[in-house]
Amino acid sequence: MMRTDPRTAATIDPAACLATAAALLARASDLAWAQARSTPDPRLRFRGLGLDLAAAQALELLPADVSLGTVEDITGDDPLALLRAAEKVLRRCPVEDLPAGGSQLVVEVCDLMSELAS
Repeated sequence: MMRTDPRTAATIDPAACLATAAALLARASDLAWAQARSTPDPRLRFRGLGLDLAAAQALELLPADVSLGTVEDITGDDPLALLRAAEKVLRRCPVEDLPAGGSQLVVEVCDLMSELAS
C-alpha cells in the first residue's frame, strides 16, 4: 500500500496517539456527564454516552502492553475542545498505521465533533 503521508512511520507512534486520544476522550466524557447531572437535558446524556463509547473504542485499540496513563496537558472544561484535541492527535498518525478499527474511531470522533458543535 502506498503511503499518502510524507512523514516517516518512525516519528509517529500509533499506540501513543491512541493512548492520548483515549485520555482526552475520557476527560471529555467526564465533563459531559458532570454537565448532564447538573442540567436535566437528555441530549447531554447522549453526548456523555457517545464520548464514553469513543473512549472505550480507543482503549480497545491499544496494544495490551500500553497503558493509558495520564495526559498532563488536559486542561479546560469544554468537552468539544477536548474532542477536537483528540481528533488533532489522531490526525497526526496515518490511518493505515492504526490497528484494525482505527479508521472507525476517527470517523466516530469526527461525527461526535459535528454533534457537539451543533
